[in-house]
Amino acid sequence: MMKFLVLFAACLPIVIMMGCSEEEVVRVGTPFDNGGTTGAEFNTGFTDSETLSELRKIIEMEEKIEPPNELAPVADLVLTLDKPEENVSELWRYVWYMDDGSAVLSNRGNAVEEEQEFYALNEEQTKELKNILD
Repeated sequence: MMKFLVLFAACLPIVIMMGCSEEEVVRVGTPFDNGGTTGAEFNTGFTDSETLSELRKIIEMEEKIEPPNELAPVADLVLTLDKPEENVSELWRYVWYMDDGSAVLSNRGNAVEEEQEFYALNEEQTKELKNILD
């Protein structure tokens, strides 16, 4: 009985930490627009803390910009940062890769909408983003 109590006491903090931890998931997908029906097909997910940390650093570097004059109607990719245990998406970014190596990001996927915000990443930051997502 004493061994059981010692084992239980040793394992209890681990069980508590596992139960309290929030797992975050980065999902990466391809946006689509089929005759007015829009959405995204997600095909990749990351849960490792290194990828999450690197992605957060890139997002912190984005600079808010005015809506661009010309963007393709559908973004090149979409990424989300989700907390599945809470059934919440903390972050959505639609990404358009530009010819000059930079990227334009937005919190919404379609043409300019109300409450849509745009951000820019320079060429180096865009390369880092691509490396993270590959």
